[in-house]
Amino acid sequence: MSELKAMSSVYCYIFPESWNIIREVENRVPRSVYRVTTPAVDVENVLHSLFDPPLEIPATNEGYFNSDEIHVPVIKRIVNKYSQLVPSLGNFEYSYPTPGSSEGIFKLLTKLKVGSTESIYVLDGEYEGYREYAGPDDLKMEVRHINPDEMDLETLEPGTWFISNPSARDGNIIPNKFITDLCNADHEVILDLAYVGATKPHQFDVSHENIPAVVMSFSKPYGVFKDRIGGFVFTRESTHSLYGNKWFKGIKANLEALKLAEELGPDESGTTKLYNKYRPVQLEIIEKINDEFSLGIRPSDSLLLGYLTGEDAEELDAAQLDLIKDFKRGTGYRFCLTPYFEKKEEIGD
Repeated sequence: MSELKAMSSVYCYIFPESWNIIREVENRVPRSVYRVTTPAVDVENVLHSLFDPPLEIPATNEGYFNSDEIHVPVIKRIVNKYSQLVPSLGNFEYSYPTPGSSEGIFKLLTKLKVGSTESIYVLDGEYEGYREYAGPDDLKMEVRHINPDEMDLETLEPGTWFISNPSARDGNIIPNKFITDLCNADHEVILDLAYVGATKPHQFDVSHENIPAVVMSFSKPYGVFKDRIGGFVFTRESTHSLYGNKWFKGIKANLEALKLAEELGPDESGTTKLYNKYRPVQLEIIEKINDEFSLGIRPSDSLLLGYLTGEDAEELDAAQLDLIKDFKRGTGYRFCLTPYFEKKEEIGD
């Protein structure tokens, strides 16, 4: 049997469109933005044509460029850009820039631990980072893995959940009702929106008061994992360990994140240029895999992934099950398609 080139771990595809935007910002951002004595008006003039409308440039009392606050107008505009996908995101009082979402996840877990939370809930097959950060080698919290198909909210002790939506389990959107039902049952849910922007239009409801925090990452929707661009944490209460990120952030990375969001991010209908362009590519890749291996892989809501349910796998023979054994996630299977995206670009197919 031929080799299945999918990956069991999710590695991002650096979309050519994203690469071009990153290079553009790098070429346009001068050394002067890193100087404490650069007048804010000079930075405004330099960046004037990079964003439409021009980005509001924060200034100190002396009129110099205030780099400590540049994330404030950046995040404000990104929240506005994502208003069709996450309409209540702007209702969180506090927001922080992070290099991807992993730092925010760890610091939120640490805050819970210091506050005497000794366990968290995750869905079976969830993003491994929750377990690795919270587990016995780091914060020594109990990580309770729950099969949603067998979950009984009437008997499940209320606690704090970390849930990715779209789900890292299979790349599919979790219905808002599932999250709302948890919240209404006195659970708290910290939502990880790392795949938002990589799917069809969908409104992710983060309005419930029992959602204390939301983390976002641009790694999956724009493919910028290796550059650590576009991470944000939104909280209802101040998170002191994230306050210092106003100083410890990449100025250029923040500008690149905004440029990516405004050039390639969701439009007024909630769809994105990258999804519209690459969804047919995803479908073609999965069709070719199925033609070769007869696995019946389904296209995930997220562009980068394909999946099989447990019921799907019951129809496979022993050789096929052996082929996909490393892709098991919870009760199903998840396939990262990044190598196929890269090969198609390489051969110009």
